[in-house]
Amino acid sequence: MKRGILFAALLALLGSATVSCRRAPDPKEIATVDSLITAMHAARLTLNEFDTMSYATADSILDADRARFLERFQDTLNKAEATVLGEQFIQLREAHRRAMDHAQVLKAVDDAHARSSRLRDDLLNGALKVEQAHQALLNERAAARGIESSVLQVIEHHRANQRALDRQPLVDSLLAITPIDPSKR
Repeated sequence: MKRGILFAALLALLGSATVSCRRAPDPKEIATVDSLITAMHAARLTLNEFDTMSYATADSILDADRARFLERFQDTLNKAEATVLGEQFIQLREAHRRAMDHAQVLKAVDDAHARSSRLRDDLLNGALKVEQAHQALLNERAAARGIESSVLQVIEHHRANQRALDRQPLVDSLLAITPIDPSKR
């Protein structure tokens, strides 16, 4: 009987020793990680607002009109026509890459959100030493800054793609102009 009490006392002592080794959550660290989680959530909402099919639309326009662009580029163009057609060709050509970038940034946002959520859990559970917590927060802040920059780039790419789609009727009219065959002059 005394052995059972002694064993129970030993277990209680060991249990309290392991609990007391954990550090209490730092409210500033929790607030920082909550801020990172909120930022990633906002980034995801922003990225999900964009019509990603517009990239496919632009890409398909280039596939359909590539020959007409190249034919018009062989003709003498005035500066305004050359500028519009050249810029449009470049914008349409970039659509597929921009769609891929959009998907990659969205994945990076989701990954950062998951990491930040796990970090929050670790901080609340006292699973990290002070130095580990500090380094983890530094890493997540740096990742968040990079993602913020990438999200801003996706926003600009989406705007550029939308401008290209809005400009397409003008481009279609310029592509419809039949080049003058020099042999028929």
